[in-house]
Amino acid sequence: MTGASLVFWIVCAIPLIGILYYLIRKDKNKMKGSWGIIILGALLIAAILVIIYVTKDFNAIFSQDGN
Repeated sequence: MTGASLVFWIVCAIPLIGILYYLIRKDKNKMKGSWGIIILGALLIAAILVIIYVTKDFNAIFSQDGN
């Protein structure tokens, strides 16, 4: 990961995920809270996979190693 990506994760993504997790767990209806946690986890995994895939393609297309 590049520096900008790490800054994004530390400053924006991790606190947002923490706040969403807190709000979902605070829900009085435990069954709906469980679905919220499952959906949040699935979206987090999907986001990480997209970031890895896009970064790999971006680096392959826009590499500046002189070739």
